[in-house]
Amino acid sequence: MVSRNTDADWVAIADSEPFFGVLANPMFLADNLNDAAIDEFYRSGVSDVAHAVAIVRRHLDDSFKPQHAVDFGCGVGRLSFAMREYTEQVTGVDVAPAMRSRADERRDRLGITGVTFAAELPESGVDWINSLIVFQHIPPARGYSLAERLLNSLNPGGIASLHFTTHRDQRHMHELLRDVLVARYDGEQMQVLEERDHADSGQMSMFDYDLGRLLALFTRKGMGGIWLEPTDHAGVHGCWIFGRRG
Repeated sequence: MVSRNTDADWVAIADSEPFFGVLANPMFLADNLNDAAIDEFYRSGVSDVAHAVAIVRRHLDDSFKPQHAVDFGCGVGRLSFAMREYTEQVTGVDVAPAMRSRADERRDRLGITGVTFAAELPESGVDWINSLIVFQHIPPARGYSLAERLLNSLNPGGIASLHFTTHRDQRHMHELLRDVLVARYDGEQMQVLEERDHADSGQMSMFDYDLGRLLALFTRKGMGGIWLEPTDHAGVHGCWIFGRRG
């Protein structure tokens, strides 16, 4: 099991490339950022959130209007501000202080109300938990327990829209061996025997989750009407999992 400290990676990424770290497009690199690029960055969040809400209203709750929503892995607020259009209160949660600071600055500069940013997950009282292109950067050993905490925070009737990656094709194999120093391969599986030194914080890692285990978790937490929206981000495949707590 690779034990890389991905929280430390994201603190470093937030300090150097807070926008590119969220959306890996060259236009969002710090050296290329301008007002037009930043506007495009936040517009992409409006589109993603509108897509999620449309799925919820079509398949789970046609009168969907939550009071309190959580944007897990909020970064600089790309989805948080867009989610505010559909709910009274949004709590954006992110491990990186520099991300939260930039989100706070934008909120205050634009005079946006009803959006706060925090380092910790709320324990309860949530009507909508949302996350997109976040869990893929968290080792599943931690990610499953975080997903369970998110589901536990939902009120009865609350909605989950959580995205997980499950496998990859040849377009996105390049970073798999970055953390591996010694491995064993038997023709079916590769086992990591020894890791590389983890002193180089700031690397972006990608991890794959077991879809069956995720669905079992959703079921165990009383999530019904489950809808899967397949995703393919440059060869990294997964599902945005939607469900409603009974």
